[in-house]
Amino acid sequence: MIGNGVTRRNFGKTLGAATAGLALPAIFPGGARAADVIRHGLQIGAMGALRTSLPTVAGADNLTFDVKDFPDSTAALLALEQGELEICNTTTQHLTRAISENIPVRWVCGWAGGYNVLVSAKALNLKQEDSAALKSLAASRKQSGKPLTIGVPTGSLQHAKLLVYLKSIEIDPDKDVVIANIPFPNHPRALQAGEVDLAMTLSAFGAIAIDKGDAVLFLHLFGGNFGKQEVGFIVAERLIEDKPELVQRVVGAHIAAIKTFMDQPDKQIEFERKYSRLPDTVIAMQERDFLHYNFKTNVADVRKMARELNQLGWVKEDFGPKVDSFVDLSFAAKASGLTPAELSTW
Repeated sequence: MIGNGVTRRNFGKTLGAATAGLALPAIFPGGARAADVIRHGLQIGAMGALRTSLPTVAGADNLTFDVKDFPDSTAALLALEQGELEICNTTTQHLTRAISENIPVRWVCGWAGGYNVLVSAKALNLKQEDSAALKSLAASRKQSGKPLTIGVPTGSLQHAKLLVYLKSIEIDPDKDVVIANIPFPNHPRALQAGEVDLAMTLSAFGAIAIDKGDAVLFLHLFGGNFGKQEVGFIVAERLIEDKPELVQRVVGAHIAAIKTFMDQPDKQIEFERKYSRLPDTVIAMQERDFLHYNFKTNVADVRKMARELNQLGWVKEDFGPKVDSFVDLSFAAKASGLTPAELSTW
């Protein structure tokens, strides 16, 4: 779920191929119709519950999902842009980047929120959610010449949320603390080695650091002012124009899959265990304490993300007013029986 700004590469040339790789359904002897193969982009190691459940429901929609792994959301978005995928997951940050680059994609289904976790080294003795204590500690450490160091990958959704949070409690991220560009998988080790004092990380790596005993949860940036919507699914606009019936089946399969574990932590854990190599205690912590799944989309949170990115100077303008034109919940409405308005919040 990480990545820097989107680079458009030969967009006009490649968009025309957005669905070229999708072969027309074959007819086998006897009249049987071959399943449509859907190239699905997911981040490496992510969405174990979906990877496990999607194949169990795909047959009902005559689909086969060919999952392709990507290192981050930027890479998946570029692959979708270039016609290498039919669908991929993305963050609200990357949807804003697609809007800013005028990449014609549509958000068609929600997925989850709860990935943003701020953990602190045990030695800091910070109490959970004590923003006043963090502000005081940042000031004293700055005065001592040893400012607090916070690890987070530069340009990630977690980086953006960290900056917004620090500014909200009057900590200047450019002057009062040091923000170190450290990849998510390195966060537990960096905390253990004392290289960072805190890490703004993905839920899985936060859970690993906590489980190892080197860190404690300081803040779960979920709900309230932080918003809930963080990740969803997008398709190319061209696919909607050319093959709306196919998009309907793809969205329907995603909703059916999500329904098999949504609001059921035990099922979430069961499905994640079938895919993930993480320890059981880490999986349980991530699924019970951090992640929340829903096929609906908090559209207001997507607009807010667009506004925040503009306030941070990451995009040239507030694209919040354009968000609705990049969200199409009509397919989810038909699949779920809910209205687009009902699907616009959870």
